[in-house]
Amino acid sequence: MSIQLIHAMNDLIATHKDLLELSKRKTEALTNNKLDEFQALLLEEQKLIRQLEKQEQIRQEVTEAWNEEQHHPAESLTITEILDRLDGEEQKKAEEAAVALTDTIRELKRQEHLNKALLEESMKFVQLSMELVNPSIQSMNYGTASSDKMSGRSLFDSKA
Repeated sequence: MSIQLIHAMNDLIATHKDLLELSKRKTEALTNNKLDEFQALLLEEQKLIRQLEKQEQIRQEVTEAWNEEQHHPAESLTITEILDRLDGEEQKKAEEAAVALTDTIRELKRQEHLNKALLEESMKFVQLSMELVNPSIQSMNYGTASSDKMSGRSLFDSKA
């Protein structure tokens, strides 16, 4: 049963690595201003996320079955608790899979944080461009607001 758990974790690692590669391609598309490519990558990402959800469900079911097989109370297990219950080669393989999964998720989070920052900067640039093309009344230096301030005062206000 622990072999199935390790296999489920390896499937998660593979999908997370696919997401990481896709995230890097999204970064490239953003930096090169290829919006059509970026949108296609978002669709591909949604497919991988659905696949990841299914794999996570399988991992949970395998973990619960393994826990019942070990005759332990049905509590939420952590990977550390599972590793403590394994021995020998299975423990080593499970630990390697857990470390690889954690590292891949950490790298994916970092890459997605970069993509988020790039998107925010792109949105700021678009907003600035829109304001330059279509300025608002408040940003203009003339109009009713500036004439109200000057009313009642002469250009040459002096006493003779």
